[in-house]
Amino acid sequence: MPQIEVVESVTKTIGSLALAYPYLRRLQLAESIATLVTAGTERQVATGAVIETLVLNRLAPRPAPISKVGAWAATQAIEEVYGLPASALNDDRIGRALDEIHPHLPELWAALVLTGARAYGVRLDQLHSDVTRVAFEGDYEDVPTASTAGQPLARIRRGYSGKDDPRRKQLTVSLSVSADGGVPAWYQVGDGNAADTQTYLAHLAAVRAHLHLEQPLVVGDSKLITRANCLGFCRAGATFIGPSRLSETDRAVLRQAWAKGAPWPRLDPSPPGAPPTAGRYWGLVHQEWLVDPEDGTRYALRRLFVHSRDDRRAVRHQRAKELARARRALWTILHRLRYPAYRDVALVRRKAAEAVARVAAYVHVRVSSDAAGVQVSWRVDHDRLREEAQFDGIYGLLTNLTPAQAQAHTIFRHYKEQAVVEGRFKAFKHPPLQVRPLWLHQPQRLESLVFVVLVALFLFALIEREARREVQRSGQVFAGLRAEGRDHLPVTSTQLLAAFAPLSLVRQRLRVGDEVVEVRTPTTLTPIQARILQRLQLPPPAVYLQPSITPYPT
Repeated sequence: MPQIEVVESVTKTIGSLALAYPYLRRLQLAESIATLVTAGTERQVATGAVIETLVLNRLAPRPAPISKVGAWAATQAIEEVYGLPASALNDDRIGRALDEIHPHLPELWAALVLTGARAYGVRLDQLHSDVTRVAFEGDYEDVPTASTAGQPLARIRRGYSGKDDPRRKQLTVSLSVSADGGVPAWYQVGDGNAADTQTYLAHLAAVRAHLHLEQPLVVGDSKLITRANCLGFCRAGATFIGPSRLSETDRAVLRQAWAKGAPWPRLDPSPPGAPPTAGRYWGLVHQEWLVDPEDGTRYALRRLFVHSRDDRRAVRHQRAKELARARRALWTILHRLRYPAYRDVALVRRKAAEAVARVAAYVHVRVSSDAAGVQVSWRVDHDRLREEAQFDGIYGLLTNLTPAQAQAHTIFRHYKEQAVVEGRFKAFKHPPLQVRPLWLHQPQRLESLVFVVLVALFLFALIEREARREVQRSGQVFAGLRAEGRDHLPVTSTQLLAAFAPLSLVRQRLRVGDEVVEVRTPTTLTPIQARILQRLQLPPPAVYLQPSITPYPT
């Protein structure tokens, strides 16, 4: 037997590639890019391979910025899968690849979604939509506002972002995901100061044109419920559900319903053996009409008033806290009236107004002065408190679904599923995918990189959906996936991808007698890795690592 000597031994990470790559092949992302993208076809490194590598990078435990993707790829099994040397993934080539796909982003995304829907049976008839923002630092004032082909580009602008700085630099990203598994169905990147209300009709037009969904059900947040949006959906024959705060008209409707003794049926199913009073949600449906000002067409709408026991408890608890806080602040002002600074009536009035700012509707403060000094008194409007308490925990859901299409409990259930899009935004903006930081300056490249991150999110959601369907089909959890015996919890893509983190490829150069041969072998799959691939019907890495795995010489 010839003597074997190890000349060189290198270990590369396969990791999450083992889970994501088979899905990329079935989704045919690189193939779609090769078909639609005409620029850069003469390049030695195919644009589709570069983009898929960027997608895999976003699914890695620690995504690398563009400037370090080449160094990251050198530690991964990228060359063995794509025949793509890490040195080819430099800043210039990645930048050109992002430029090359930019004119075709809508078509590429539509091809991805339609291929995925066909291959995995994803239903797209019900979509959940929302809007988020991606923050930026630096100077973006001198960047172009249109591409070389004349396409308008999303502009980084200062805009309101909710909880954060109301004047930060940002882009707007709107996303619609399927109710079936929370799989991204459509997205758009807009100016940082774009209004949320404008996204819904734009998404409706896009999914009708690109995904061929003529009459989808769209569930959104309160920004969906505007007259323009409701008219647009009704004219298109599409359906919608969105929440709204109670107006004075709504309160009048509720008072009339209470006066007539209208019933409030349960919206959530009762657990077996539970009394009727154990519910958390009750509903009352009111018929409304929306008149089209252009042709006088009357569209029937329904407003479902939802009474939430949990919301009522939370609202009343918060109000009690704010009243107690205001009372303490007013007593503090009263005790400080003996100080010289509090002899100023304007100062005391300002302090009193600040003290009751959150409860000004219920607490009336009087500040006056006479020869004895400044006087402060207040009165709690208990009648107003009782009136307001009637509506605690009640909100409205407006829809144009007919009773034949959905009963009250179905409307409510559809709306409660809105959390699915919020969960996808969490994955989009935070680990594992974490769209920020983008590390790019040109707006077309920013838009292309957002596309890359959303392709990764599509994979992330699709893998999770398939795993949960497998658990539901078989009735068996993925035993050993979670620590401490918590496998009964819903399976997530985060856990599935983490299970493959230790999987590696060992590449060795061996001297066998006078001949040097190369051996490439993936490390042995752990039991949980093997179970995941087997249950999801995915091939092991040895099937697609290129060149073919060389058998160990004997």
